[in-house]
Amino acid sequence: MAKKREMSYFLLLVYILIICLIIYKSKFFKSESLPKYSPIIIFLLKFIAGIGVYIIYAFYYGDRYSSDIFKYFDDGIIIHSSIYENPIDYLRMITGIGGDSPHLDQYYKTCYFWIKPFNYGLFNDNLTVIRFNAIVRLFSMGNIHIHTLIMRFLSFIGLWSIFRLFENKFHKQKWLLVLVIFFIPSVYFWTSGILKEGILIFAFGLLLHSFNKLITEKFSLIIILGLVISIYILLISKFYVLIAALPGLFFILITKGKPTKKLFAKYILIHIIFLSIAWVTKPIIGVSFPEILAKKQHDFINYSNSLKQVGSKIEIQEIEPNIISIIKATPKALINTIFRPTIFEISNPMMLLAAIENLILLLFMVLTAIFFSKRNLKNPWLWFCVSFVLILFTLSGITTPILGALVRYKAPALPFFGLILMYLINFEKIEKLRKRLIPF
Repeated sequence: MAKKREMSYFLLLVYILIICLIIYKSKFFKSESLPKYSPIIIFLLKFIAGIGVYIIYAFYYGDRYSSDIFKYFDDGIIIHSSIYENPIDYLRMITGIGGDSPHLDQYYKTCYFWIKPFNYGLFNDNLTVIRFNAIVRLFSMGNIHIHTLIMRFLSFIGLWSIFRLFENKFHKQKWLLVLVIFFIPSVYFWTSGILKEGILIFAFGLLLHSFNKLITEKFSLIIILGLVISIYILLISKFYVLIAALPGLFFILITKGKPTKKLFAKYILIHIIFLSIAWVTKPIIGVSFPEILAKKQHDFINYSNSLKQVGSKIEIQEIEPNIISIIKATPKALINTIFRPTIFEISNPMMLLAAIENLILLLFMVLTAIFFSKRNLKNPWLWFCVSFVLILFTLSGITTPILGALVRYKAPALPFFGLILMYLINFEKIEKLRKRLIPF
């Protein structure tokens, strides 16, 4: 047993070296502004965060059975165990093709997260992470840190794709861009464990990278394949993130990512159209978006009320499945998502980090107001960021009555929130002020 454990850690080291070699050799990870070894350093820092997530879940939460990363990992091991008895059953559960066979219940009922109590007629996104672990178990020897490593690499690919998309625009502010994309604490932490957020950020970065290639370069099968894969993964992980991005992406498609005439009129019209479609989805796709939103909020509130001790529980405005009710709840939802938890709501170390993060973002917003610039107001990618952030922040704030969960759900939009502020700051004025105050 000890030899197997030692071998698994040797294998972990081998995988780290292989991934670093891939990053070093691949053209995709080349940067026009960063030093040569920067991508490798950023990746290794991401891996360290993954170990940090493991330590916090293992020792801070204490109970393995209440820790998401261990539940997903253990469920993956259960699904993987079927390969020794019947490899066909393993493939059924991994692909979902024939996965509803009654005899497979022996595995499903043993899992923690395979059966989800509330699906709202949608795909159970827990299965995506469980299947990820079941696949990685084929070559991990059961070492959870190898699973963390692979997830880290996927999330790094996604974040690097986002960095590449905006690198040319912020060439002079490259290190600030690195901080905004990779190292906002919630992003750094929540995309670094065996959780849905890692897969989500991989797919979202791939989506933006492929979409930008589609509108700026010649049509190719690789680009289409990237789009199809990214959309599919988003649909089976966090479909609402894809929903939040659709109006902005359609706006980018219409403008081809460049300033155009009647920019704001097109922007508003597109969002009115998508908002209208959102309220009539049931005849089109069989589910009602307002009903899903209201049910999800209702179930989350009931769940939070059922818990004995929830130090970060907050009051949110309950909604009805109609547009008027959702619009009325939006301002409070945005305030909760952007500003909470505050430093006055700290109940544990994790909340402390989130409160400090919000305080830094608030200071960044004040700095933006002081050094505001109109220069980029006609940049379509700025307005994509605005659209995505507002929609995802609203959806998160409306449905989530627990601050700890809210911090996690808003994480995918935080890099784009930082990008909005970077677009609106006049860095030349800041540099002039710096030279005046520090003339060396």
